[in-house]
Amino acid sequence: MTEIDKVALIYIQDRRILTARSKGKDKYYIPGGKREAGENDTATLIREIKEELNVDVIPSSIQFCGYFQSTGRQPS
Repeated sequence: MTEIDKVALIYIQDRRILTARSKGKDKYYIPGGKREAGENDTATLIREIKEELNVDVIPSSIQFCGYFQSTGRQPS
């Protein structure tokens, strides 16, 4: 099984979760992405949110929620 290491932002306000949708796509996703070499969780999250949403995350506002692990199919 291949393991993929990703970090995601789960932002909840007024019982709603922030999701994003790429231009021209019909599916929504939770913002975040893969870690680059040498990055920790905070640096990865800050970079990915800036790239995807053009939003500056305040490092002290980040709260770790937990890990999620799942299995997937091998790419063809």
